Amino acid sequence: MVDGNHSQAIMTIVTIYALLASDIKALAFDIEADDVFVVLTCISMALFAFELIAASVGKPGYWLSFFFWLDLIATLSLVTDIDPLVEAISGIFDGEGNGSAATDTATLARASRGARIGTRAGRMTRVIRLIRLIRVVKLYKSAN
Repeated sequence: MVDGNHSQAIMTIVTIYALLASDIKALAFDIEADDVFVVLTCISMALFAFELIAASVGKPGYWLSFFFWLDLIATLSLVTDIDPLVEAISGIFDGEGNGSAATDTATLARASRGARIGTRAGRMTRVIRLIRLIRVVKLYKSAN
């Protein structure tokens, strides 16, 4: 099932979405569209998790292999694309989006450092996602 043509086509589209969605959202959409992107990202994360579980059960030698860990990291990296979850974890914003905790200079400096680290981590996760896409293309070529 995991290596079937239909599931590979769906997961290729979901992988392309995971790679490009945050950039497309920032470039082409207003803030009102964020809720739609959050829902789509949650759906794609669920699909990746389902594929990870199905491959672990159905593919011999996949469980705890290099590709298992690569897929797990790529799946978990989608958490950083879910803005409300990131805001809740970071504690920078209160429930109404106001910067209540980020009032003094030290807190702002820590948040700035955290943002830089987050940017670097985001670049790394994009590389991991891109490797996943390359793997999907190789699987598609070998299926044909």
